Amino acid sequence: MFILGLILVFTYSCASSPEITFSQGAKKISGMDGKYGSTIKSAPNTTAGIDNLLIEITGFAAVNKMEEPLSQLVDFRIKFLETEKLHAEGWQWGKASTTEYGFGCKSYARIKESAKLRNMSAQKGYETIGILQKFIDDYPKEAKSVNLSQKDVLFLNAF
Repeated sequence: MFILGLILVFTYSCASSPEITFSQGAKKISGMDGKYGSTIKSAPNTTAGIDNLLIEITGFAAVNKMEEPLSQLVDFRIKFLETEKLHAEGWQWGKASTTEYGFGCKSYARIKESAKLRNMSAQKGYETIGILQKFIDDYPKEAKSVNLSQKDVLFLNAF
């Protein structure tokens, strides 16, 4: 994964211009999302897809000088993907990730680890909501252009 990340950073540094506008960056992020069947409001369906998209967006952020609104959007997207990854990992054992279907000594470690991952996901989720709220408050025109609104903040807060 690390080597793939370095290759992507190198590729982006050779292919990307040093300064990028919000609309150009939003288009590139949308293109990255499209490769994994996700949108600005949703994550890929698999943890491998989340990992790959996270690497691409992180590489994009590392090699491009961005306007502040784009930087905030990228920060939101990275935090959102990290949150979704932790949430997915918290359910990796399916029914054995909870006490709903019984509790035994064998499943204790799984339940404990699952709860820890889901709690970490919730904490990172609150950070994500804060970044999104700031982006929408500071740059309402840009937020509207990528179809993000206060409703999305409320939805993520309730989720």
